[in-house]
Amino acid sequence: MTSRRVSPDTELSLIKRIQRWTSRSSQPEPRLILPIGDDAAAIRGRKDSLFLVSTDALVEGIHFNLRYFSPEDLGWKAVAVNLSDIAAMGGTPLYFTTSIAVPRTRNSGWIRKVYQGMLQLASKFQVHLIGGDTCASPQGVFLDVTILGEVKPWEMLTRRGARPGDILFVTGDLGGSAAGLELLKRHSRLARRYPEFIHRHLRPAPRSHIGRFLASRRLASSLIDISDGLSTDLHHLCEQSRVGAVTDADKIPMAKTSGKLCALLSRTALDYALNGGEDYELLFTVPPKLKSKIPKGFQGIAIHEIGWITDEAGQCYLLDHGRRRKLLARGFDHFAAPHR
Repeated sequence: MTSRRVSPDTELSLIKRIQRWTSRSSQPEPRLILPIGDDAAAIRGRKDSLFLVSTDALVEGIHFNLRYFSPEDLGWKAVAVNLSDIAAMGGTPLYFTTSIAVPRTRNSGWIRKVYQGMLQLASKFQVHLIGGDTCASPQGVFLDVTILGEVKPWEMLTRRGARPGDILFVTGDLGGSAAGLELLKRHSRLARRYPEFIHRHLRPAPRSHIGRFLASRRLASSLIDISDGLSTDLHHLCEQSRVGAVTDADKIPMAKTSGKLCALLSRTALDYALNGGEDYELLFTVPPKLKSKIPKGFQGIAIHEIGWITDEAGQCYLLDHGRRRKLLARGFDHFAAPHR
């Protein structure tokens, strides 16, 4: 933890508290040579593995709204989105660092709850907080997490391996997070009646175990997590692999909505599933010869076949009631979409 931008007494005491919170919530890690306390952490690497590094920033008013995000929710989600990135590479998460900027009106008790949320999820995956930065913010909360993972070179999965004829699969169901966000924004008094949708948005569950399953058995040819929406992330995968895709609307697993819930929402279940974003499920391709090795579910999470890969580079289609139409990338765009 560095200490350069907030009054020394305040930040120094905060750093010491973070060290205590971290030490209480994690087990000793033999590969961690220098933990929190120096200018940098030191980690002993393995000769047969690659390090994976990913980072995500959460900005108040853009990615979250503190009207309905508790500080624990914020901490949980900041770690979850990074765990999902490592899952999408087939890797094992190991360590993470944080940078948090808060207005002076937020006291150490509020910050502690953010770290409690982070450490609660991190402990489930045996991921260790090893450092970061704290500073004051003139307006709003900013939280950035950088995560380190590892993977054996021959197991690493990317967006580049899909080939024409491969089968397209997705985990879980889609659209629940976006529906939950709309409930929180437009129907805050009624939102708590639908806890499964609210939970999907505030506390997503990264699919690390499925990513490792696919990687360790070398079943997938490409893999991506669904953060921006199925329509957009499918285009990302196809662009990197220089292929096209067809997905069947009848096979896309959509979050189950009741009649009462549908009356509160402005879009169809299919629209949320295709374009909603922040589901953090895994979208992956499998060579036809390996299709039979993909289970219907893994450790309680369903796996669905939803389409196939074509040789039309960059062209994605939706098969809907027997008619094929272009599937446009209409998911979340950080610079074009409205704020969360």
